[in-house]
Amino acid sequence: GGKCERQNAKGENTYAPGDAGGDGYTWAMRELAWDPGQCGLEQIRALCSAGRDQGVLTIRFEDGEGGESFDWSELEPMTRSRAVTAADVAADLGSPVLEVALCCDLVYLRHGASLVLPEIDQPASPGLVWALSRAGRAAIAAGLLVGGRVEGGEAVRLGLVQAIVPADDPLPLPSRVSLAALTAARDLMRSQAGGAAGRALELATFRLLFASGDPIEGANAFLERRDPEF
Repeated sequence: GGKCERQNAKGENTYAPGDAGGDGYTWAMRELAWDPGQCGLEQIRALCSAGRDQGVLTIRFEDGEGGESFDWSELEPMTRSRAVTAADVAADLGSPVLEVALCCDLVYLRHGASLVLPEIDQPASPGLVWALSRAGRAAIAAGLLVGGRVEGGEAVRLGLVQAIVPADDPLPLPSRVSLAALTAARDLMRSQAGGAAGRALELATFRLLFASGDPIEGANAFLERRDPEF
């Protein structure tokens, strides 16, 4: 929604990338805000551009409902970003901005906020179908057969939301973790593999993390009662 006059790509790093022997931060945490008054397509492109860097990218949604839906070709790159993306939903959120939030790796609802699914007499957008499919059968049934407002607790039960967060609390995002661990968590979150393929991915991730030296440093930090330096 909104006129395509300028894009909302402003944000700042809350933690500068560090090194293994520095302050423990090995990647940046960046925060952006969705502006319903600006061009939605340009904002999606800005989010995709910001997601090219390793780290955690948080998008704050304080308002957004109505306007033309987005093609899947516009949303799909968000699901392949190098950064771990987290949606911070602080108000009732409906389509098409809802689909942008649900394409993030993690979705958090502030107390009092809710997801507004399209009514069942409206065609579901490809982005919504993708998000419902990722969440599971219960979410698909709610989205395609029921529709309407989904409050916080129900959104968590359906798997559309990770947690409900008080209005003034920080999101429960990791602040002291290595780049190897962050990358492994990102890939496992996004994987749709099951059976033998899923077990192979889990084993490969396990070996990657052990090869990075993180487990040894983590154990030593615990025994020495200090913060780890990954």
